[in-house]
Amino acid sequence: MVKKNILFALLAGVTIFCHFFIDQYEKSGLEILGDNWTLNASESGRAEMEENRLFLFSSDQKKSVSIQQEIPSFEQGSILELSADMKCDNIQAGAKPWNQSRLLLVQHDGQKDRWNRPHLVASFVGTHEWDSYSQSFAIGLETEKIMVVAQLSQSTGSFWVKNLRLYPVTQTKAYTWVKTGILFSWGLFSVFLLGSCFFYGSHKTLLQGMLVIAFISIIIGTTMPNGMKNRVSNQVVNQIHGVTDTFFDRFEPAVASYISKAGHFCFFLLFGLVLSMLMGRESGITVMIHILLLAGATELAQFYIDGRSPLVWDFVIDGSGGLIGLLLMKFFAMNTRKIKGQA
Repeated sequence: MVKKNILFALLAGVTIFCHFFIDQYEKSGLEILGDNWTLNASESGRAEMEENRLFLFSSDQKKSVSIQQEIPSFEQGSILELSADMKCDNIQAGAKPWNQSRLLLVQHDGQKDRWNRPHLVASFVGTHEWDSYSQSFAIGLETEKIMVVAQLSQSTGSFWVKNLRLYPVTQTKAYTWVKTGILFSWGLFSVFLLGSCFFYGSHKTLLQGMLVIAFISIIIGTTMPNGMKNRVSNQVVNQIHGVTDTFFDRFEPAVASYISKAGHFCFFLLFGLVLSMLMGRESGITVMIHILLLAGATELAQFYIDGRSPLVWDFVIDGSGGLIGLLLMKFFAMNTRKIKGQA
């Protein structure tokens, strides 16, 4: 077990180091952001622009203020990087989590804005001095138009944006090699982790088969590129469209996200349950360490999965699912022993 922990720590360190110090993208085309900005403000707000500097102000949380630009020319399936310098002063957030000052790249599929696709460069509350921010976005094959939007979304305060840049990018060769090596290494680690469970456990073919199924489901679900993940989630949402179209149009991104989280939880619950059965007399701590190592490995690998990123909350969900599976197995085993003792 010590060797597994050391190996995990080494891989985690290399993964995090490469993520922060190896450039992922390089410019592959010309700037595509123009000067045709649209200003939207109310009586209680201001939206101003001067050259490549935007300013937004609002004193009414019931009204939004925005400056936006529709991008007339882009290539579907390409990757665009949006960067800017931003600062804000005394931003008071509104009622919803997204009611803040923020910079967005929003994709539209011809019917509605696709909020279930990555769209946020950065968002702010409070006061922040000038700093640089950038984010890359994979443009969907179904996307018909994109908009760059700076806004105070039903929030108050002052928001400045300058040095806006939007240009196509491609992955650097160094990043491509590092990505391949790290994903391969995490794959080997996961297989080694699974194999060690067989080594410790009892030789029960059915349980081993169930564990492999749970393992493969976890790997597919956590390493699926974001575009494919969204398509799968949307198909599931369409299948449960039985409430009202208005409800799902409003909450579809949240529903799709909950489906993804539920998948994380359920597959790790199954993994923890079967692993506990397979490893038999091994301590619960040993089982839980295996679950946490797999959860950590799949999350860290998402540094290098297109459109995905590791989240502490997802790690907590994975670990919680595995822990509940472990506890369920312990509960069943304890009650089974009691029944046998009374017989």
